[in-house]
Amino acid sequence: MKENTSQSKTPVLPFVLVTFLFFAWGVPGSMTEPLISAFKDIFKGMSNLQASLVQAAFYGAYFIWAIPAAFLIKKTSYKTTIMVGIILYAIGAYLFIPASEAQVYNYFLIALFTLATGISFLETSANPYIIAMGDEKTAVQRLNLAQSFFPFGSWIGTIIAGQAILSNLKSAEDKVGMTVEELAVLQTDELAILASPYGYIAIIAAVFFVVFAVTKMPAYKDDDNENFFAVFGKNLKKRRYIFSVGALFCAMAAQFGTFAFIIPYLKAHYSEAGELVDGGRAGALLAYGVFLFMVMRFVCTWLMKFIKPSKLLAIMSALAVFFTVCAILLPGNIGGVSLILVCGCVSLLFPTIYGIGLQGLSSVETKVGASGLIMTIIAVGIMNPVQGYVIDKTSISISYICTLIPFILLVIYGLKIEKFSNKI
Repeated sequence: MKENTSQSKTPVLPFVLVTFLFFAWGVPGSMTEPLISAFKDIFKGMSNLQASLVQAAFYGAYFIWAIPAAFLIKKTSYKTTIMVGIILYAIGAYLFIPASEAQVYNYFLIALFTLATGISFLETSANPYIIAMGDEKTAVQRLNLAQSFFPFGSWIGTIIAGQAILSNLKSAEDKVGMTVEELAVLQTDELAILASPYGYIAIIAAVFFVVFAVTKMPAYKDDDNENFFAVFGKNLKKRRYIFSVGALFCAMAAQFGTFAFIIPYLKAHYSEAGELVDGGRAGALLAYGVFLFMVMRFVCTWLMKFIKPSKLLAIMSALAVFFTVCAILLPGNIGGVSLILVCGCVSLLFPTIYGIGLQGLSSVETKVGASGLIMTIIAVGIMNPVQGYVIDKTSISISYICTLIPFILLVIYGLKIEKFSNKI
């Protein structure tokens, strides 16, 4: 079976353009967590469960579209799939504007779903495309380099959400005593504030689409004509891959569950000068967590020179267990700082499990298997509403049991996964 899936020399401009995509989906991705807090502040009487549907709409799109995106890659090309993703990304961002004018929450969910559909196409295609761009021996190094721009985008997105959105919203205390008419006007203004950054994102995406369209991109085709779903079924029989899919599900639930509810946790428990912080300050504190996430991605990559990736994953997951327990048992400033530290612990989860899961697969199996790994993002759409429900029934601190359990399972995965391979 002969395959023409890569070349020895990495094409610089195509590599830079595709690497930018990692940054591009990091920005709106990190803005979804603050949206939970924003919608609760804007729409009176909204429950935590309703607000967490933001994550269900966003990450549910990943699950639904990962396989169609991989199928499109196999039938057309990486470039075509990426361009489809950019178009959907731009449309989804633009839809925030009419949603804000209509002032209907479900319209925002549609906009988020469309935006995330575009990101699903981008992420499913960009990861294997980066791997194909050069020598197989340096593939992991290239992918880690490209993925390093994702947390940078996440950091920028968190700053935008905190400074451009949350800091400009009125708190519940500020709304006390306002008339129905005043609240209606305020809601209109605040929804416009929320939608504004997405309008700029749509414009940037449209410009990038044109740049990408006129740039010659390398095409990598497989000579193997094996049926897509036959390969998918073959992967399901490989224990290392299947355990990694389960581990990545846990990682997504734990990582995004931690990030999604940090702002409401801080607003409920974290105080400065004797007063609880507001949404804007909580967003700024979350930005520190995202910055730590970004820095720890590089630190963990360096540590892997001395510590086996699976063992390092077990160590960082164990630390996440400790800090999460602190957040549950010590609600307050200690708990808030602990959650910020958890952000650093989760930085290595996705790329490490992704790489471990694909070890030993053929090129065709890797392309198809990548879609299965991307689909695990549905964990966010499932577990975040569960965590929101627990908040409604108990408290924000107790709800972090929903991330504690996956972290414990990841410790076990890191300690045991080397006993399994992808040989049938």
